[in-house]
Amino acid sequence: MMYAMLCQNRVIEILTGCEEAPAWPPTPEGYPITAVECDETIQRGMIYNPETGEFSEYIPEPVEPAIPEPTQLDNIEESQLIIMEALAEQYELNEERHIDDLEIKAEIYEAILELGGNM
Repeated sequence: MMYAMLCQNRVIEILTGCEEAPAWPPTPEGYPITAVECDETIQRGMIYNPETGEFSEYIPEPVEPAIPEPTQLDNIEESQLIIMEALAEQYELNEERHIDDLEIKAEIYEAILELGGNM
């Protein structure tokens, strides 16, 4: 007879030529290992459904790619980007103030010219 040795419903070994079901001790983690009669179509890694008594291929769930931990260089670059953005914002504010000052001066000169005055 042929037996599939199962640990947590996964085939970990196939034994052939056994007259009766093998008995294995539990894993070092304490998981029991059980023997289920099978045929030559069963392979290591397959999954056993104890409710239906059927074996199926193991299909691993897709693994999300690990997000790498930021390095010190990444942190420095991020800090530099924040500083550069703050400087750009400050520059824009200064330019807006300068334009406002020029507009005010232009209005003053226009008012003086309307009054006919000389400077």
